[in-house]
Amino acid sequence: MAEIILKTDNPARVTELIKRAIAAEIARIEKSLKFTKKRLSYFEDKYNQPSNQLKNRLRAEDMDGGDLEYLEWAGEYQLFLDLEEQIKVLKGLEYVNP
Repeated sequence: MAEIILKTDNPARVTELIKRAIAAEIARIEKSLKFTKKRLSYFEDKYNQPSNQLKNRLRAEDMDGGDLEYLEWAGEYQLFLDLEEQIKVLKGLEYVNP
């Protein structure tokens, strides 16, 4: 596991600021994930398909909104995957010298 070393004259204050900033970022990402899941649920219900099967089972021609709707769903799903990865990374942080 890699370590990141920060040098400061006020380690306690900097550690607290970093922890609060990371907690705020996790909260922001979780809100974004909630919204993204709602959007994915709309498409999944409408087309009776899970998002992870979008590229394997549907084409833009199969969708009511055509290319635009397909791209919107695919974009939401990619955003969902990216947000989940960000949360995983941030929640996996370990503070060595709190």
